[in-house]
Amino acid sequence: MPRKFFRRLTPSRNRIVNQPFLRPVAQFLGDPNLWHLNRRSVSGGVALGLFLAFIPLPGQMLIAAVAAIAMRVNIALAVALVWTTNPLTIPPLLWVAYQVGALLTGASLDPPTGEQGAMSISYAMSQLPVIWLPLGVGLVTLSFVSSLLGFSIIRLLWRLNIAAHKRRRQAQRRQRLRQSRPEQRH
Repeated sequence: MPRKFFRRLTPSRNRIVNQPFLRPVAQFLGDPNLWHLNRRSVSGGVALGLFLAFIPLPGQMLIAAVAAIAMRVNIALAVALVWTTNPLTIPPLLWVAYQVGALLTGASLDPPTGEQGAMSISYAMSQLPVIWLPLGVGLVTLSFVSSLLGFSIIRLLWRLNIAAHKRRRQAQRRQRLRQSRPEQRH
């Protein structure tokens, strides 16, 4: 992947480290590996961010930052990708996670009937003893799958970009060589 693309998306290390509220932890944020834009750092940051995005925990951004420091992957990408799940995407995500978990565990949820009438938060909360296992299995499954896919896609795109860059450079060299040969004959 082009470094310029990721550089536009991520803040600089100096800008983050010099924030007054981050001074107590600046020594941990000073590691250049947390800000490098190389294949390992970017793919690791993407994988970490996507993994944590599908685990509904309070403080996901803080957890992503601490995990990125421990794993020495790109901290900005890990924190940013946690936001792939947000208040707008959580309801469909939970439904998909439950469906995946129900498929894997063989569980089923009875549709709301009688006075409950329709799907609601109160109905879902009353069914929590039934849905917690398939929901948890589904969320963990989505976490692992999205993390693995994100990691693999970034690695593949990075390699393809490097191969294309090498082909362009070789073509430019051949072109320069062709242009310089006629001049040498005269």
